[in-house]
Amino acid sequence: MLKKSLFILVVAMGFFVAPRPAIAGCTRDLLDCYARAAKEDNFWVRWVDGLDCELNYTGCVRRVVAG
Repeated sequence: MLKKSLFILVVAMGFFVAPRPAIAGCTRDLLDCYARAAKEDNFWVRWVDGLDCELNYTGCVRRVVAG
């Protein structure tokens, strides 16, 4: 439980220094996705869900930046 809380806290702290407000929607989605992934009990499922969050975030940022 402590690891999950610490993980969410570290991720949330990273979002406070997000440099581009244009990708704020993507960043909020990423934080929500990480929160859902952190609730998984199995390490590998949590890891794959976190990786999926990162891929979705990358696609969202690409769409926002490229138009």
